[in-house]
Amino acid sequence: MAKVTDLNAIADVAGSIIDDYCPTLVEFVGRTQAIFCVVAIYTTNDVCKGYGQDFTPLEGGDVNEAPQKVSVISFENGISVIVNSHSSRYQDRFSLCGYVDLSEDIASIVNSIQAAFDRLNG
Repeated sequence: MAKVTDLNAIADVAGSIIDDYCPTLVEFVGRTQAIFCVVAIYTTNDVCKGYGQDFTPLEGGDVNEAPQKVSVISFENGISVIVNSHSSRYQDRFSLCGYVDLSEDIASIVNSIQAAFDRLNG
C-alpha cells in the first residue's frame, strides 16, 4: 500500500483512535482540530522537513486552566509540542510514517504526540 491521499479516509482512522491514544491534544485543542492536526502531519511527513501548527484556546474553556497557546511541530521521525512556552520533544529512529499501513502510521503519529505531552507533564 502507498501513501493514502483520501483525506476523509485519513480523518476516519485518526478519529477512531485519537480519543484513546492522544487525549491531551483533544483536551487542549478540541477533537476536530486534533483530527485535522493528525491528518496534516500524515499528509506532509514525507514532503516537509518540519511542519508546525499553532492552536489557540478552545472557546468557552476555563481560561485559568486552559493553555494560552499550543503548538505541534512534526518532523520526519518525531514530534515537538509547546504549551504556554514550555516545550517537549519525542523522537524515534524511524520515520513517523512508513506509508505502508495507514492505521500504523496514524497510531505512530498520535502516540508520538501523546508521548511528547507526557514528557512535558512528567
